[in-house]
Amino acid sequence: MEYINCVVDTKPMANELKSVSAHVTGTTTAVVAMQTAVIKADQDAADRVCSDVNRGFHALMSSQLSQKIAKLQSDVDSHLLRLNQQTKQLLNIRQQMERDYHRTAVRYGKTFNALNKELRQRVQELDQPVFRFATTEVETTRNRMTSLTATIPVSQAESVADSQRILTSKVKYHGMQVLEATRAFVEDMEEQRELTNRILLSNQKAESQTVYMPVVISEGSFEQGATAEAYCSRELLSEQNASDIRGELIQSCSSLSWRDGGMDAQVENEVNRLMSSSPVSERVRKTMEALMARARQYQIL
Repeated sequence: MEYINCVVDTKPMANELKSVSAHVTGTTTAVVAMQTAVIKADQDAADRVCSDVNRGFHALMSSQLSQKIAKLQSDVDSHLLRLNQQTKQLLNIRQQMERDYHRTAVRYGKTFNALNKELRQRVQELDQPVFRFATTEVETTRNRMTSLTATIPVSQAESVADSQRILTSKVKYHGMQVLEATRAFVEDMEEQRELTNRILLSNQKAESQTVYMPVVISEGSFEQGATAEAYCSRELLSEQNASDIRGELIQSCSSLSWRDGGMDAQVENEVNRLMSSSPVSERVRKTMEALMARARQYQIL
């Protein structure tokens, strides 16, 4: 077998392999950079997912808490409204019980006072001498020292003069008491005459008049039924008159018919006069004017 010696130039192949090695190195660098980018993207995606999950969980919890707070607030408001209604009912019951107690106390007070007087008279009739002694004789015995005229147990001229001076002093003292009683009686008569002249209307005739009094009537509807309450001024009326008026208004409340009367010109003028003469600030006065305008718009007054 023959051998043929030939020279093969590998330099181009080496150059190509060198360029391939450079490309492999670039590819390796690109792969490493891509792997780093992929890891960073995965980490960013995981962080974004965690943030979104946390935000969604927080929003869900906030929504649930808001719903529970709204439900509990509604329950509290309903309980508070029911408690206010029960408070008004209890106050109405208390006022009714006070009026009933007052009427019962007055009625039984008169009865017991009459019984006390009757029993006192009967007890005095049963043991009249003892009561006469306690009320009359004992008092006379106590006043004996001042009622009797003092005398000196001797009959000399000096004793007679002293006895006369003592008797004269006693007579003057009793005369002074009589004059003082007469003066008090005359002064009392003069005061009674002046008081009678002031009370009696000699130049006028008595006549009945109708007096208008502003009142406020409020009605409420509860689970137990409807209730009404009336309020009137106590500056011009006594406590008994105000109570009588309230009772009559409450009894006749069911027959009254509600209607819209609109704004009264006299009421508006009076309110404007009070606002102009009131020493309040300008802000308060403007607020009052705004409320009056709103009342006039919705016809509250």
